[in-house]
Amino acid sequence: MLDVFFADDARQKNPTRERMGSIVGTGCIHVPGPAVGSLEAGLADLCADTGFPKGTEGEFKWSPGPELWMRANLIADDRTDFFHAALDLAAAHDITVTIVANDSSRRTAMKDSANHEIDVTRLLLERVQWCLEHVDRSGLVVVDRPTGDRKDETHFLQSCLETLSDGTAYKNFNRVAINVLSTPSSLVRCLQLADLVTSCSVAYISGERKWAPPLFDAKIRPLLVDRGRIAGIGFKLHPAFCFENLYHWMLGTTYVGPFEPALPNPDRPYFTGPDTW
Repeated sequence: MLDVFFADDARQKNPTRERMGSIVGTGCIHVPGPAVGSLEAGLADLCADTGFPKGTEGEFKWSPGPELWMRANLIADDRTDFFHAALDLAAAHDITVTIVANDSSRRTAMKDSANHEIDVTRLLLERVQWCLEHVDRSGLVVVDRPTGDRKDETHFLQSCLETLSDGTAYKNFNRVAINVLSTPSSLVRCLQLADLVTSCSVAYISGERKWAPPLFDAKIRPLLVDRGRIAGIGFKLHPAFCFENLYHWMLGTTYVGPFEPALPNPDRPYFTGPDTW
């Protein structure tokens, strides 16, 4: 049975952290194959018990638009309680989370990436391959349908296929069974959960101080992929030179690799705190 990675992207155009440009991020939840149906059904039951209506207006998101039921009907503590319940359900199904984010005002991580959106996708696919190697299984990647028309969607999926076929400087992809698949997130509760973890994380990276930090710290951070370290693996910020110290402030870690100095590093930005360059 194939594991499934449900992925979504997020953007933050106006970060509050000093000298940080617009953030382009993506993230995924890794669901073990036998747990996919149970998690999807559990999320559907949770939504029904909470009062979400059927249809597209019943989608849940980190930041719901006015067209969604939860915008006006699930607010304040009730919304927080729902997010906690959804992430508790995910944890009970042994999911893990991966987050990748780039500062779009700076260079892409991979020189041959056409843009930052493609760049974070390729970085995420590398981490999908690592996860599948670690558990010695194969898997599928399912994404929310990209914004734009079908031509844009086809272009995005073609770029994913090229990455999986050609590999990157660090990875050959022999664990992802077929090309990335896309579907509207309104039809799949697991994709809505991917939006929740990705959008909350990107909001926190960008400096949102009220809602994102407590949910990230309590419920998302414990689910991040950890291969002896989280920084750069389950939680990747680029460029590292600019944002390495944010690993310390956001994850509580002092370790980023065997050849790197402890964090916070006085030779890197954000040494004295997460908001001061």
